[in-house]
Amino acid sequence: MVRSLTAMLMLIAVSCAWAQSDITTVRLQDGLYLFQGNGGNVVLSVGADGALLVDDEYSVGTGKLVAAIAAVTAQPVRYVINTHFHDDHTGGNEYFGRAGAVIIAQENARRRMASDQVMSLYGPQRAYAPSGQPGISFDESLQLHFNGNSIALKYPGPAHTDGDTIIFFRERNVLMTGDLFVRPPYIPPYFDDLNGGSLEGMIHGVEQLLELADERTLVMPGHGEPGTRADLVDYRGQLLGARERIRQAIARGQSEDAVVAEHPITQYWGTGRGQDRWVRIVYREYHR
Repeated sequence: MVRSLTAMLMLIAVSCAWAQSDITTVRLQDGLYLFQGNGGNVVLSVGADGALLVDDEYSVGTGKLVAAIAAVTAQPVRYVINTHFHDDHTGGNEYFGRAGAVIIAQENARRRMASDQVMSLYGPQRAYAPSGQPGISFDESLQLHFNGNSIALKYPGPAHTDGDTIIFFRERNVLMTGDLFVRPPYIPPYFDDLNGGSLEGMIHGVEQLLELADERTLVMPGHGEPGTRADLVDYRGQLLGARERIRQAIARGQSEDAVVAEHPITQYWGTGRGQDRWVRIVYREYHR
């Protein structure tokens, strides 16, 4: 009972902090803006066709996000593209859906938003009301033409979750990765192993990102500051290095506890409880 009450009070305190947090607005290009708060990165495209959002923060941050958008444009948001179902990227769906926006997501993400879920690290996520569920979904790919841009949506296969979407603004050469790619301090990179995520899938997803990016591509991670193709290459190297060290330990016959005690990912992401948890999940993925 004491533990439950403590956890509840902590959740309330964190929620209040999120609600009070400001949104930082960064102009990426003419008509393209980045909003950063406590959830995932949000990108807004504004132009002759109206406004389009990629992701929409935690629900407790919706008011601040709406105010930040209003400071940039008076146009209503016509479309919201979700990079996956997690509520730090989809929490504003119900608000924008009620306001008339059409929500777009990969089909597996749509199904997960339509029912109660449990995230492997963050716990329960309730089903969204119909207004917050995607009205358009796709299996493998979808092409949008909006504000003079060809916007390619691609499903990389199960990676961070089983319903991720890569979004590429072709003419602008801006690549949105969702949580396939994250930057410090959001490390080690989380994947939702209860909902289709895996290290192997993350590596495969990053390889697909590299196929789309060139040396001038602005790479927008799910969390953290914008990066480049070179940052993606470094990130892929870290994932491969961590995988190799853990697989080698498994091949030597080491137990899960022994591998965790060696802190095999320290050179990439330091040490700590989160890192130890990550090693355990990867160990179980490759220990057959």
